[in-house]
Amino acid sequence: MGQSRGWAEGDVPDSIQPGVHHKTVHGRRARDPGRGGHGLSGRSRNRYLSNSSIKGTNSNANDVTVRLLGAHASGLPVMFEEYFQKEAELALSPDALLREYGRLAYPPGSCYEYSNIAFAALGALASNLTGTDFGTLMTQRVLAPLGLHDSFFGTNVSRLRTSAARYDPLGNPIPYYTTSTPASGELYASSHDLARFAMFNMKIHWKDQSRILDNRWIDELHKPVYVGPSGVATTFGWFSGQLKSGVPVVFKNGGQPGVATIMYMIPSEQLACLVLTNRSDGRELAYRVCNQVLASYLPEWHQPEETSGHSPSPFVVTPKFGGRWRGTLTDGGTEMPAGLNIVSSDSAFLALGDKPVETTTGMQSEGAAFTGTSAGLIESRGAIRAGARTLKIKLIPHGDRLVGRVLATAGDPNFKNVMLPYVLTLNRIG
Repeated sequence: MGQSRGWAEGDVPDSIQPGVHHKTVHGRRARDPGRGGHGLSGRSRNRYLSNSSIKGTNSNANDVTVRLLGAHASGLPVMFEEYFQKEAELALSPDALLREYGRLAYPPGSCYEYSNIAFAALGALASNLTGTDFGTLMTQRVLAPLGLHDSFFGTNVSRLRTSAARYDPLGNPIPYYTTSTPASGELYASSHDLARFAMFNMKIHWKDQSRILDNRWIDELHKPVYVGPSGVATTFGWFSGQLKSGVPVVFKNGGQPGVATIMYMIPSEQLACLVLTNRSDGRELAYRVCNQVLASYLPEWHQPEETSGHSPSPFVVTPKFGGRWRGTLTDGGTEMPAGLNIVSSDSAFLALGDKPVETTTGMQSEGAAFTGTSAGLIESRGAIRAGARTLKIKLIPHGDRLVGRVLATAGDPNFKNVMLPYVLTLNRIG
């Protein structure tokens, strides 16, 4: 428990890797690109990504703004890959990763899809603007000024020994790993530091902290960017919702192998709660503790909806989707022909290159999107190396085409897994 009604559950001296929580720390760099700089939130970001511009196969990349990148509504797809120490050389640099996978799957602002690639782009943008590597930049501009001395970026290898070990659901330790998008998942923080960070976001300023953002820019971080069907909005790195009384709640969960975390803030009450766990299956515990703590201070508390996406429902074929489609699958250094035949509400087939046609199962609708699961090996270095043969399809209508992505997946999300995105563009042929 902390001060001024900002609490940290499980406050221990070791630093834990809080999954995706530190994406919320990016906000200062997007608002304040330099000493006395000006905000970039509404501008096209490609002008600041000279070495690795985002490509717009399925839409105009110049429509992507910093704000959309931070709100997971840019049109860039999801991605995740982890590397144990002996595999570290497989990780791409931020510029190389954006060249390989920085392609729009959807029109900017058209749908929500959690995108670590977007935060790789934000990290590259911040480094390009300042001429400073991202880990050093985070320390100089955010962690040190806010007095978050138990927090560090993963490139500070001398401090890794202070980090908490991570465990799978059976209690087996997970070896140290890095990820394909360090800017989205390699900040280590103690619960005490995250409690202080929550207070900063609620405009509770301590004497030992520098004012790295004016209050108006803190409000900008929490301003809705993309509002989902449940009313939950994405902001710059956060999600926002309301209690039944209309009281605003700002929150963020995080997770990757060996990590499950949650942070809730109710700024009008100067009330916050966060729970960090170092197990892959710690999510239920984290939520249960947070809900009990918050309900003891705020009787009307209830756990808000947690996504701005659409809930899945049974797929019902419509003229927009039914029929035969042909086009191209791109990214990861490959470009190969692809075909999709949506026969009925429960029958579809995917073809990649000259490979055998594969059945698509688990067909569902997510708002305007068609989703399903198929199989096959995409002819790219990453998919072949990882043996990623399970293919997760998501497509939306865009004009007279279907556009979206195929995720090549493999592994156990509780221990070691991979999700590599390939952009799919299809035209109707029958």
